[in-house]
Amino acid sequence: MDFFILTELCRNVDAYRISTFLQKDRDGKLAMGPIWDMNIGFDEGGRIPMNDWVANYNTYVDKDPWMVPFWWPRLLEDPVFRQAVKVRWQSLRGNELSTGAMQQVVDDAVQVLNKNGAVARNYKLWDQGLGVNHDQAVQNLKAYLTARASWMDGKIGAW
Repeated sequence: MDFFILTELCRNVDAYRISTFLQKDRDGKLAMGPIWDMNIGFDEGGRIPMNDWVANYNTYVDKDPWMVPFWWPRLLEDPVFRQAVKVRWQSLRGNELSTGAMQQVVDDAVQVLNKNGAVARNYKLWDQGLGVNHDQAVQNLKAYLTARASWMDGKIGAW
C-alpha cells in the first residue's frame, strides 16, 4: 500500500514499469521498494492526466516498450486492496502526508539546499540560460502536492 500511495502521490510514471524493485526476505512476504527515480515524477511526466491513477498508464500510452504490468490495474479493482489503501491513506493524511506536513518537508529541504549552496551550484551548472525560477518551482511543487493529495482524498475516500 505504501508503494502504491507514494507512487500515485508523486505521480511517478516510471515506478510501476521500469523503476520497480520487488524484494523478499527469507520466509518473509513479497515487498515493493525502494521508491526511487523521480526525474519525471510529480508534475513533470505529462503522459497521463492529473486526474487518473498512474497505474492506468497503459490506457494513455500504448506504444511504450515498458508497459505497466497487469497486476496494478487489477489491484485497483480489488475491494480488499482498496480498503487496505483507504485505511493506510487516511492514517497517513492525518499525520505524515497531511498538507501541512508535506509543505514543511518541502520547506525544510529548500532550507538545507539553500544553506549548503546546492541550489546555487545546481543552477550555475544546469540552468544554461533556461531561466528556471527556483522559488516558482518550489511553489509549483507545493501546489502540485496539495492538488494531487486532494484528488486522492476524493478518489480513495469514495472507496
